[in-house]
Amino acid sequence: MSLLGFNDPLTAIASVVTGVAIILSLIKYYLYLTCGHFTSTRKMEGKTVVITGANSGIGKETARDLAKRGARIIMACRNMETAKQAQDEIVKETGNKNVTVLKLDLSSQGSIREFAAEVTRTVSKLDVLVHNAGFAETFRKSKSVDGVEFTMATNHYGPFLLTHLLIDLLKRSAPARIVVVASELYRFASVDLNNLNPVNSLPAYLYYVSKCANIMFTRELARRLEGTAVTANCLHPGMIDSGIWRNVPFPLTLPMRLIKSFFKTNAEGAQTSLYLSCSEEVQGVTGKYFMDCKEANLNASISDMEKARKLWEESAKIFIQFTPLSFHAFWHALYAEEIMAETGNTKLLIKHIDISSLTSVRAFAKELVETEPVIDVLIHNAGVAQGFNNKVTPDGLEFTMATNYYGPFLLTHLLIDPLKRSDQGRIVIVSSKLYRFASLNPANVNSINPVNYFSLFPVHLYNLSKFAEIMFTQELARRLRDTKVTANCLHPGVIDTGIWRNVPFPLSILFKPIQMCFRTPEEGARTSIYLSVSPDVETVSGKYFRGCKVNELNRRVQHVARQHDLWEASKKLVKLTPEDPQI
Repeated sequence: MSLLGFNDPLTAIASVVTGVAIILSLIKYYLYLTCGHFTSTRKMEGKTVVITGANSGIGKETARDLAKRGARIIMACRNMETAKQAQDEIVKETGNKNVTVLKLDLSSQGSIREFAAEVTRTVSKLDVLVHNAGFAETFRKSKSVDGVEFTMATNHYGPFLLTHLLIDLLKRSAPARIVVVASELYRFASVDLNNLNPVNSLPAYLYYVSKCANIMFTRELARRLEGTAVTANCLHPGMIDSGIWRNVPFPLTLPMRLIKSFFKTNAEGAQTSLYLSCSEEVQGVTGKYFMDCKEANLNASISDMEKARKLWEESAKIFIQFTPLSFHAFWHALYAEEIMAETGNTKLLIKHIDISSLTSVRAFAKELVETEPVIDVLIHNAGVAQGFNNKVTPDGLEFTMATNYYGPFLLTHLLIDPLKRSDQGRIVIVSSKLYRFASLNPANVNSINPVNYFSLFPVHLYNLSKFAEIMFTQELARRLRDTKVTANCLHPGVIDTGIWRNVPFPLSILFKPIQMCFRTPEEGARTSIYLSVSPDVETVSGKYFRGCKVNELNRRVQHVARQHDLWEASKKLVKLTPEDPQI
């Protein structure tokens, strides 16, 4: 008796092949039966839909179906040649001529802004935004034109920015929907909140990471949109035989051919996107994850809303880090919108200032003095901490000292008159107990403006700027003694904020577990708030606070003669003129 009990080896082989084929066919049939199908005949006349990556794959099928339902379709595509071909095909098949193509490269912040500007200029309403475009690479590492890792830029940061730029239009069109195409592959990864620009990571893994980010973003977006009638949901389309697999290299392409035979078609993969875009069953449903046109469960690791909130905040910082300064006001506007929504206080104004630039400080102060006759509280909160490298500003000032000390010094002088007109003006300066690890000599220009400084101790310049801030506060308080303006400084605690983004490798590795012990920004703000509003400190001036209480300073920083000398030297370095307000 031969192989597997068959007398004829050929019969045995044929039987094995037949058995495998039957098993595979049963698996394929099971996948067909369990595949979700959106069977509603609901029409979409009068609706406007933006679909990213609509030139191929499930994006194209989503556009085709919604066009059949009568929607106005805006195909947002990077490859304009294939997009035009897809547009012609959809228009011819559906008879819907209201299908347009606009250029959008989600890896490029400039392209996203241009696309959003064109949409808001030409479209009066937006009912559905489908984040469908995606990119997957296996081994080849690359960065976007903005210096962001390419997979994360395309799959997470691009949709993040585009959503913000179109959110007002979506709100005006409410009820409106945001649909994010994620993936079950999120289960094989996690988002490293301390490394959100992982340029040295394996791109294949980063595809999974980006899908984690998609889901976390969707859930936090839904939370922030509560009460607006704009919903946000995400989905797993299934494993689709689409162009996203074009970058799988040989020899991995060989097993992929067999595996792809079990993948859904593009039309099948589009079903859940269609369901979330137009089904009446999900009207008002938000913050959920869907699969095969049904809500699906997420694992516990990705359901942490605190992590989702932090991803949102850190994602915004990525744009600030890689965006020209002129665009920073946009992100500040986003934060202001969040504060106004949460507090109900609409009296928030956004003004641009680069505190390291004397020109920018003067322009800011001039505009403020012209529009605000009285200032009650001035909080010097901005700060930077460089690593080993120091920089020199166009004004010839060392960058850390310019940002943390000289900018606030000049701004205080320029705003002192409206502060004096207040019934009880307050100046609050956020310093640090790290001042203890520094000292300066105003008689030595290299000490107070260390443009050629280099040390193996990477935060010395930060410590030096905190030392100068305290000396400035005490001298300022003396000079304001006969006015109704007080000046105090504080140590907020060690806070987990973006100020630590410049900690260099390999110190950053050691630094990550230490950051877990830091205070939250909310906790760190308590003493600033106390000094800004508490009646307990209405007449207190020239003090150093920690934990909402006066704290002792060491003697080195309280040297009165050196405080005076630092003041006079600083006036020269910031180029104060006799025409400027004097303190």
